[in-house]
Amino acid sequence: MRIAIISPYSCGPIRGNIITVRRITSSLGAAGIETIILPADSMSVAEMECSLRSFVPDIIHAFHAGYCGEMACTLAEGFGIPCVTTITGSDINEPLFRERAGIHHSMAMATAIVCFDESAAAQVTGLFPETTGRTIVIHQGVVPLPVNQNADSAFPEDAFILLLPAALRPVKNIEFPLRALAPLVRENSKLLLVIAGGVIDQEYADTVREMLVAAPFASWIGEVGYGQMGTLYARADVVLNCSHNEGMSNSLLEAMLLARPVLAADIPGNRALVHNNETGWLYRDESEFRTIVARLMGDAVLRAEVGKRAGEFVHSNFSPQIEADSYIELYTLLLKKDHTHK
Repeated sequence: MRIAIISPYSCGPIRGNIITVRRITSSLGAAGIETIILPADSMSVAEMECSLRSFVPDIIHAFHAGYCGEMACTLAEGFGIPCVTTITGSDINEPLFRERAGIHHSMAMATAIVCFDESAAAQVTGLFPETTGRTIVIHQGVVPLPVNQNADSAFPEDAFILLLPAALRPVKNIEFPLRALAPLVRENSKLLLVIAGGVIDQEYADTVREMLVAAPFASWIGEVGYGQMGTLYARADVVLNCSHNEGMSNSLLEAMLLARPVLAADIPGNRALVHNNETGWLYRDESEFRTIVARLMGDAVLRAEVGKRAGEFVHSNFSPQIEADSYIELYTLLLKKDHTHK
């Protein structure tokens, strides 16, 4: 079986779509599936078509309906093969994409549409009723990141680290913890907010830098290599997600798998992972955010207990092998149907 994967990004700051495509490609390869990645940010449709003629795929699989869905479906139609579109979150959650004619076209053309959780699937079929019966749920997998126990920490040993892994772009809502934590820091000088991520939106990054000048309790350390993120998670006392919207956060999955306690915005994508007081905590506003942070700062036992449950939950439910097996099962079913129709 040969699968051509059209990815929205191949370069620039690390983001969820890049991690997801790399992980799935690796897992499919381990299962004996031949794959090729065609990055939409560095290849034209004509170049993709040329590569596809050499590769001869059985299925074309697009990640991100807004950036890749329409071109993937058009290419698949030209080759007379099925097309799968995985909804990654920003495509459905951002009006910029979901209101475009192109995304409606791609949703109508896709042979199958994959969502990471049930709430996302319900949103898709609600926005695009014609996808009912073609929309399925395949949970994301997560690969454990290495942790260097001997690494020297760049932070004071007694600091209470709130880690926000987020590239600098508006959807990540980085200004939220910068505002919300200021009153708490006046009561506890050991609190330190660490922001880790590259620049995607330069104007937004400038705004964040301006806010950092007035927030000595916070530091932006730029992009951290994927292989070093495990060590950074391990140093964090709590890992944050403050996004306005999410598909399913790779950073939350990675942190939880390492048994780190997480505190996340109460939004649909995060609710699929974070169950209040069981696998982490959800907050709705600044006051609730501060209350939870203050509670966690004073209770190391609670942090350890909930972190342990988070690790067990993610390990049991978000296996990269199960993810790959589910995609292979879907591909096999689509090829059988396609062969029958032909």
